[in-house]
Amino acid sequence: MSKQLLLFASLTLLVFSSCTEEITPTPYEYTKVFTGENSKTWKLKFIEYTLDGAVEETFNLSCASDDQYIFYAGSERAYKAITGAKKCSSDESDVINDAWSFNNASATLTMVLPFFTESGLPFIVREAKKKKLEIEIFLDEENSSSYRIHFESTDEN
Repeated sequence: MSKQLLLFASLTLLVFSSCTEEITPTPYEYTKVFTGENSKTWKLKFIEYTLDGAVEETFNLSCASDDQYIFYAGSERAYKAITGAKKCSSDESDVINDAWSFNNASATLTMVLPFFTESGLPFIVREAKKKKLEIEIFLDEENSSSYRIHFESTDEN
């Protein structure tokens, strides 16, 4: 039995020593879709209300149509929501400085959307591309109704 173990160890050593190319993994930095290299600005395109996964209504939120959402790269993950001249409520702040976070395991992007609340909410990322971002937040414990929020990028640094 020790001869078989010695033969197996020798073959294993031979196989691994014959590989000369070193494989260096390069992880994809998914968060750069949100931030670009330094910062990226997004604007709201439209919102969908869903019920049991089907889109029930699509609407534009005119009071947020001139808002800008800026994600900054870097370890501090700074975030700025700039509300435009159109306000969704009379007490809405002009600028909200906060931080954003992303959990890759659950595809959850936590960010502030002033037309919902001025504190961070966890949104599920449904699609994230260079010019398009779609996030979703469920409105009930059964996950039967939700808002799907669609953004387009307007500026990248």
